[in-house]
Amino acid sequence: MIVTCPNCSCKYNIPENKIGDSPKRFRCRKCSEVFIINPPNSDMTGTDEMPQENDSPEQKAARFARVLSSDILIYNRDLIAEARNDGNLPEVMNQEIQKSWDLWKSRFPEESENNPDIFSDALNQYLADGEKIFRSQDYS
Repeated sequence: MIVTCPNCSCKYNIPENKIGDSPKRFRCRKCSEVFIINPPNSDMTGTDEMPQENDSPEQKAARFARVLSSDILIYNRDLIAEARNDGNLPEVMNQEIQKSWDLWKSRFPEESENNPDIFSDALNQYLADGEKIFRSQDYS
């Protein structure tokens, strides 16, 4: 199955058996766009959870911030849990967060300027388990 990135038009040949029967999240290797691949021969038009072509830039920015935050959590789960217990989560994860901020800001410069809370809200949701320890001033 040929899949095309909606952002940069890069094409990927994905074996149909890798997609299965449910929609899958896919990240473009070229531009880091995250989009949904629907199963082959599917009539799925999307749900509220799936990206829509007509989503506002703010919705897209929030979705990408959540993806970046969840990626940090997935790859650093034990370190994050320990840092939460020690009370030094921002300091311990600063380098990873800064890389994600830079990527997010490069993709959504207007949102990073006008509403940087989108990024810090995602960090608080995923890394701080809902606690408000990250502030937009830390990264803007």
